[in-house]
Amino acid sequence: MWGHCGAGMSREKKPTSYPGVRYRENANRKHGIRQDRYFFIRYRVNGQLKEEGVGWASEGMTAEKASKLLGEIRENIRVGCGPQSLTERREQNEEAKIREQERAEREQRQAVLYGKFFEEEYFPTTSLKKKKGSIESEKALHTKWISPVLQAVPLLEISYSHIEKIINTMREAGRKPRTIKYALSVISQVWTYAKDKGIASGDSPTRRFKISRLDNERARFLTREEARMLLDELGKHSFDLRDMATLSLFCGLRAGEIFKLQWADIDMDAGTIFLRGTKAGNSRYAFFTDEVRNIITERAKSHHDRDQLLFPATNGNKRDRISKTFRLVVKELGLNDGIDDPKQKVVFHTLRHTFASWLAQGQIPLYNIQRLMGHSEARMVQRYAHLSSESMRQAVNVLNGALVPEEELPESAKVIPFRGR
Repeated sequence: MWGHCGAGMSREKKPTSYPGVRYRENANRKHGIRQDRYFFIRYRVNGQLKEEGVGWASEGMTAEKASKLLGEIRENIRVGCGPQSLTERREQNEEAKIREQERAEREQRQAVLYGKFFEEEYFPTTSLKKKKGSIESEKALHTKWISPVLQAVPLLEISYSHIEKIINTMREAGRKPRTIKYALSVISQVWTYAKDKGIASGDSPTRRFKISRLDNERARFLTREEARMLLDELGKHSFDLRDMATLSLFCGLRAGEIFKLQWADIDMDAGTIFLRGTKAGNSRYAFFTDEVRNIITERAKSHHDRDQLLFPATNGNKRDRISKTFRLVVKELGLNDGIDDPKQKVVFHTLRHTFASWLAQGQIPLYNIQRLMGHSEARMVQRYAHLSSESMRQAVNVLNGALVPEEELPESAKVIPFRGR
């Protein structure tokens, strides 16, 4: 609207009946019965004469409209308030449009309900990238615990009290800390996805909550006899399941780590298994025992490629869960009979816990257990400290006689003083 260049534009500016308003004609274009006109206004700012184009007649501009614009500019100059040129007016109008657009977008974001966003945006997209088990778990947590509280709450209005209500409801229903933490993780993931979409900003409303893991740590581990019976019975149903259980029991491997093992990760000469990209984020090595070497040697007779999985699913792809056969065998052996506490029940992960427990009973230092388990933090293996009480007792024994006068100590306990120069 504000431009006035074009072919056929007359160089001569002609006056109108309105003071300070002039126009040029376009010789090649008509508007109605006469040539199209482009209007200008003239005024003084700080003693300087200024002229600005305001628009074409064909675009709706008239001498009268131009005169009204001129009057507004002159009045603003007189009182020292408001836009004092068409350029400034145009910039303010653009800024106003931007502010209005931002306001509309902000209102649109504020109107996004958590439940609708989860069901229509987050879940359909992220479920394409996740394992079946994770998809089912997230959906179940959303339906059972999260949706009743957040379904109709605007995403940007989720507060401390909303999250607290979800936590308290789950605790009252007897849900374990790990399950509660998983529910909060789902909310956090939804928030992060909303940030990526430009809807949310800042930290997730779940960030302030720290859920203790102490009550959810697995307590049960197998005796030697229970482990032998379990492996023997698994072998009667599935060699694959027996061998995977053996790796977990004697190497401390997680199920997910076993599922993605390839023959390229096995070093028969060194007797090691390389575990890359583990749950803790760091790669590590597991070491053969005689039991592990036996099953690796037997399976090696039929493998072909280095990139082939050690335990592929029946379709050749990577497994995503432990077979239900494991639970059936545990039931047949009665290992969970009379046990209601989930921490005391035997599951596949019990094998990894048993690995660490047996090492602790063997007086292996907790630091070594931490490294073998692939834990990133020492606190993760503190639960095994009571099993290595003998080594702890021996460590404390060095303090015996600390307060006894030196002349009363036996020669073997005396400290040789250090004499520097």
